Amino acid sequence: MDQKTTGELMQLLSSAKNISDLKQYTDALADMTSSVTFPEYLNELMHARGVTASKLISAAQIQRNYGYQILDGRRSPSRDKVISLCLALKLELPETQRALTLTKNGQLYSKNKRDSILIFAFVKKLSVIDTNVLLEEMNEPVLN
Repeated sequence: MDQKTTGELMQLLSSAKNISDLKQYTDALADMTSSVTFPEYLNELMHARGVTASKLISAAQIQRNYGYQILDGRRSPSRDKVISLCLALKLELPETQRALTLTKNGQLYSKNKRDSILIFAFVKKLSVIDTNVLLEEMNEPVLN
C-alpha cells in the first residue's frame, strides 16, 4: 500500500463512520505509514551526507558509547539527544521533525520559547555548541 501523509491519514480517519471503519483503519495503519526506525533513518541521512558515526557523535557532543548505542538501536535517545544529533548532521527542520516523531518525542513547537530558539538554530545551521551558547544567552536550558 502507498505511504500516506499525515493529512491523508487524518482525512481517512475523519471519514470513519463507525467502530468497524475505525478498526479497519487501525488494522491498515502499519501498511499506510513508514516502518523505518530512528537508527535506520539517521544512518540513511548520515550515508547521504557522507558523515561517519564517530564524527556525528563528536559534533553532537554526546558521550561516545551512548552515541553508538543510539545509532545501533540499543538505546532510545531523549528529545535533547535527538535534537543534538540532528543539529550535528545539519538536518533541515522537516527532517528533524521526522526524527523527533520516529523517537516518539514531541516535535519542535514555535509557540514554545525554547523550541523557537531551537528552530532558529536549525534554520541558521548552528552547531550544537553555538546552539547551547544561544540557549544559555536566552536563559533556557542547554541541550544535555
